Amino acid sequence: MMIGIMIELTVKAGSGPEFERAFAIQAEAVRANEPGNSLYALFRSREAPDGYTLVEIYEDEDALAAHRNSPHMAANRPLTLPFLAGRSETRAFDVVSHVA
Repeated sequence: MMIGIMIELTVKAGSGPEFERAFAIQAEAVRANEPGNSLYALFRSREAPDGYTLVEIYEDEDALAAHRNSPHMAANRPLTLPFLAGRSETRAFDVVSHVA
């Protein structure tokens, strides 16, 4: 069964553009190196300018584990972490319907 992940996060005030640039590097690495990932998309809130939601879809638990343990994620996390403010909230889902 496919797995969906949603991460709600907030960045430090005014750091959105820098966070988005750092995230784009991370997202490109995911797309290039993770065949088991079918969605890795960042959304900026319309109500809270420093609020973001990351939505991810993986084909199975093995693909999710490969993502979490990948060298490119280890290399790219330090690019985005300095921009985060507070704790993020992560939720996992079983994907019921997904159109690629």
